Amino acid sequence: MGEFLSAPIKDKQSEDNENEKIRYGSCGMQGWRKRMEDAHITDISQGDKKQYDIFGVFDGHGGKEVSQFVKNHFTKELISNSNFKSGNIKVALQETFLKMDNLMREENGKIELKDLSKKSKEEDDAQEKKLGSKNSQADMISKLISTQKSEDEIANMTGCTACVCVIDEINKKLYFANAGDSREVLCKKGIAYPMSVDHKPDLQIEKNRIYKADGWITDGRVKGNLNLSRGLGDLEYKNNNKLPQEEQMITANPDIVCEDLSDDCDFIIIGCDGIWDCLTNQEACDIVKEKLNVSSPYSVKLSGIIEEMMDKICANDIYNESGVGCDNMTCMIVQFKKGS
Repeated sequence: MGEFLSAPIKDKQSEDNENEKIRYGSCGMQGWRKRMEDAHITDISQGDKKQYDIFGVFDGHGGKEVSQFVKNHFTKELISNSNFKSGNIKVALQETFLKMDNLMREENGKIELKDLSKKSKEEDDAQEKKLGSKNSQADMISKLISTQKSEDEIANMTGCTACVCVIDEINKKLYFANAGDSREVLCKKGIAYPMSVDHKPDLQIEKNRIYKADGWITDGRVKGNLNLSRGLGDLEYKNNNKLPQEEQMITANPDIVCEDLSDDCDFIIIGCDGIWDCLTNQEACDIVKEKLNVSSPYSVKLSGIIEEMMDKICANDIYNESGVGCDNMTCMIVQFKKGS
């Protein structure tokens, strides 16, 4: 079955936490995929004044190494950025997105990625042993690719999306940064407002940049391979020395949106495309809103809402679902405590 299992793994890694201003729940589920390639961050009350909450989803493709690498470094690099310290969060976010690629090019970054690749292979082997998998031809090809990847520069052949939200509790600002096709949605008075654009190659602005960088698009994929047009890693698509990082065929440069944090804001949903392939923005917000519509809206376990949602949208049979509901799933809900 290639990159899919014969039955989904529905075990979930969930987390809930809160401070005086917000509460959040997060959840990740491997599903039908042969490995879990998503990673995420939930870092509340960060920065010198402990005024920032940082959330992010990193959806890996071609492997889990880059998404794990970004998880390990993103918050530290962001809060140490000079623009972040001076309150220029937009510029700090852009610089941190781009710096992730630069860190992967450094020798220490390459060593860390190789270590992550070794760990990933060990996890794959342990899972195969647990599930009693037999080596099919597709599995042998996958292992051959994995061996080749471990010998090359890992970030050339793998990458991840990056969808990040920074909450400035003191100045009551919300910052949304996105590169790739993960998505973040702000629910205000029950209405879903998209805070990011899915970066797909067929979007005109993306297409213009791709062709300018000597790339091409076939069947909605960059050079017939990647079905997204921005992301971290995938360094083999970022080698045009005549162009800056922002103009590469695949770029880590994010779109950034800033919104006021008002009493109208109910919650934020951040998720990988495995969620949004199955639900519209409004459908996801309606699910959350319905579960929170009780006498004690801050007592409902947010990760529990996500767990129930994932079980509902996970495909029952991959042969009849055209891939919808068969992807890794990672999602988080960040709820604002009204009047706090």
